[in-house]
Amino acid sequence: MTHAVAVTHSNGFSCPGNWSTVQQLCRLYQVSRTTWWRWSKAPGFPAPVRFGRAVRWDAAAVEAFLTQREV
Repeated sequence: MTHAVAVTHSNGFSCPGNWSTVQQLCRLYQVSRTTWWRWSKAPGFPAPVRFGRAVRWDAAAVEAFLTQREV
């Protein structure tokens, strides 16, 4: 299950949205981290966004990609 999170940078800039971690997405799609990283190398796969050292994916974009591709 993914959660809507408002991420705040150290400079106070806020990025609202549905940003998910690798762990959350692997659990959602029932795949291993290895499979996740293999998928992430596919052409057209949504790029991760870095918030400092944290890496997140737009859950809606990932779902749209996987639905279109039917992995």
